[in-house]
Amino acid sequence: MLALNSHPAPDGFRRMTGLLDLLLLFAGLSVFAEGLYRPLKRLGAGLYLREPGVWAPFQDAVVPVLPAILLLIALWQSRRLFAHLATGETLSADTARGVRRTGEWIVAAAVTAVIIGETGSSLEPGWALPIVLAAIGLALRSLAPVFDHAAAVKADHDQIV
Repeated sequence: MLALNSHPAPDGFRRMTGLLDLLLLFAGLSVFAEGLYRPLKRLGAGLYLREPGVWAPFQDAVVPVLPAILLLIALWQSRRLFAHLATGETLSADTARGVRRTGEWIVAAAVTAVIIGETGSSLEPGWALPIVLAAIGLALRSLAPVFDHAAAVKADHDQIV
C-alpha cells in the first residue's frame, strides 16, 4: 500500500519558488523606486531640517502605495508556500496555513484599495481589480480548510499504516 504524500516534490514547485523570488525582487524594487523612495527622501530631509508639516506630504504619497505593499506581502507569503511545497509535504497543516495567509493578504490589499479610494469614486472599471483580488483571496481562504481536512486524513492514514 502506498503511503499518502510519499512521492518526491515536483520540480515545478522549486521552479515556481525561483520565479516568485525573481518577481518579488522586481516588484519590491519597483514599489520602492516608484512609490517610496522620493517620499522617504523628502521626509528625511524635512526631519533633518526640522521643517514643520513634513509628515502630511509623506502620508499623502505613501498611503496610495499601501495596497501594493500588501500585495508584495501576499507574494512573499505565496513564495513561502511554494518553498514549503517543494519539500514534498503537500498535505500538511503548514500548506493550509500558507494558502490561508496568502488569501488573507490578498483580501487585505483589496479592502485597503477600496478604503483609500484608489479605484475611483463610482463603479468604474477601476473597481474590477479590487473585486477580483477579493474573490481570489476569499477563494484561497476557503480552500485552506480543504488542506486542513486532507492533512487530518493523511495523519489518520499514516497512523493506521
